[in-house]
Amino acid sequence: MLENLRYFPFVFALISAVIGLLNWSKLPNYKSKLFLFTIILGAITEILGVYFTDWTGLLNYYVFNIYIIILFFIYFFIIGKILKKYKNKIISFLLICIYFIGVIISYVCHHEKFGTTILSEIYAFAVLFFIILSLLYLIELFNSSNILNYKKSIFFWFILGNLLFHVPFLPFMLSLEWFLIEYKISIYWVIIFILNLIMNSCFIIGFIWTEKKYNY
Repeated sequence: MLENLRYFPFVFALISAVIGLLNWSKLPNYKSKLFLFTIILGAITEILGVYFTDWTGLLNYYVFNIYIIILFFIYFFIIGKILKKYKNKIISFLLICIYFIGVIISYVCHHEKFGTTILSEIYAFAVLFFIILSLLYLIELFNSSNILNYKKSIFFWFILGNLLFHVPFLPFMLSLEWFLIEYKISIYWVIIFILNLIMNSCFIIGFIWTEKKYNY
């Protein structure tokens, strides 16, 4: 029964995507629409990951490694665009460049692992950079005139949802990678289920509560 939990990330992402599409008019520009695109991309990836091995005979790590790389590039691009301060935009650009170089180096050095395991070093740096950029955004937000209406910005919910997923999941994944905890498929899917539920709940609340004028 617990194995059926593997389908719920797709279901949660699909529900979030549908609610996002129903609130399309609240997303005025490419920055806010890109956020919705990442949810749709996540839904496609989740269902592709389930059936990829059956279709190709290859492990689905190819799917998720490519997804992680693309996803965080989009995340960094979105945050870089919504940051207001020039200094923070420069930091964003530098982190994107470092991440790009890191992805290339990691692939060159560990390309044989690309289809057999998640490239944890890429994911770890991606999450670290996401946390840094998210903090820059939150500091700007809470020092701005929009502080009283922060819950009406889709970007706030986008960042909050992703932080609540990736920050707890990273140490869990690394613990499995370094054999600090025992790998049990049932526990893994329960963790994935809970974190996806929390993340997509944030997205859904964001789509419902957001107002167009706070999403520029």
